[in-house]
Parts: sequence; C-alpha cells; structure tokens
Amino acid sequence: MEFEFMTTECALPCLVVADDDNGRYMIQNVDRSGEVFNSKEELLEWMENCWSREMMIEPEKYERMLKDLKESVLPV
Repeated sequence: MEFEFMTTECALPCLVVADDDNGRYMIQNVDRSGEVFNSKEELLEWMENCWSREMMIEPEKYERMLKDLKESVLPV
C-alpha cells in the first residue's frame, strides 16, 4: 500500500509505504526527511505519535489511511 497526502506544513505531499510483499515500511515526512521501519506496527505507532489529524489538509483521507493500515495488521 502506498498513500500520499497533503499537510498544512508543506507544499509537497507526504508519502507512506507499507509493502508487505517486499518488507518495506517507510514514510517521507513534511520536512522531506524519511523514516524506515521494520514492521507495519512500528510504522503505525510512529504515525500515531508524530502526526495528527489536525496537520492534514484532508483529515478524512488520513483517518481512512490509518484505518486501512490498522485493518491490514489485525490477524484474520
């Protein structure tokens, strides 16, 4: 899964990659720095601690992305 969304802090979109097939979990932050994670759970934890709904230009899109990521982590 790849998601792009705009924040109030940057004119360029942030990027979230959660690729289970290739084991890639990373974000590109508002300051264009990146973070790489070992698991989708770590990625979600970072997002919930460092980003907020209020930062987003489209907060519903951000909430939907979090929901999709959380659902993909839950065991079937």
